[in-house]
Amino acid sequence: MTFPFGVISSQAASGGGGGSLPPGATAFLDFVNGFYYAGGSTAAVVDLLGGGFDAGAISGYGMRITPSNGNAPKAIGDFLSDLATGLAAGCTILFDISSAIDPSGFLMFMADGANLDVASEAIIAAALGNLSDYWDILIDDGVTGAGAHKIAMTLARNVGGGNYEYALCHDGNTAITQTVNYLTHLASVDTVLFGHDGVGTGNSLNDIYIRSMTLYPAKLPADLSTLSA
Repeated sequence: MTFPFGVISSQAASGGGGGSLPPGATAFLDFVNGFYYAGGSTAAVVDLLGGGFDAGAISGYGMRITPSNGNAPKAIGDFLSDLATGLAAGCTILFDISSAIDPSGFLMFMADGANLDVASEAIIAAALGNLSDYWDILIDDGVTGAGAHKIAMTLARNVGGGNYEYALCHDGNTAITQTVNYLTHLASVDTVLFGHDGVGTGNSLNDIYIRSMTLYPAKLPADLSTLSA
């Protein structure tokens, strides 16, 4: 499978596209329709993604990330604030992606430092279907095959007794869960990267379009199957 490059439209850059906020979502970046929402209102994508973000990597197919195109987005502004708030309260993140080959590379790197080399704590989601941190969390749910995939993950859902549940689900499968006795070891979330780890191209997504990213309050594991179907 191959995907043609596209040129970002002024509508896609401004957040004035034809999309809309999914019910119950708190943030939504819809690269296909050029609709971007965080901090309680629509926004321009350049106000929500920065760092090595290349707006020219957005087309009607989504936002392309591959080692050769150098697109290395970082959450900024209201989107970063929404993600940090979401993690503290427990949240669910849905990625809608399209892959030219078996998915591989870092889908999300959430940390207290600028990149994998310097962060003392991190939560990492990989496109091949695993979720981990630097302590005990390791959830594996293999995502294989070229084409469209939806990957849903719940981070730090409070299940009582000082315990917090993490969960991962893709393409309507049954969610895999793990419960740990800590909210997170991240003292602060100052870096959230998408499609890379901040170090170089080695862990970049490998020819993947991120069609959209949606942030919700924490959902139950059973709800992830419906969300990712």
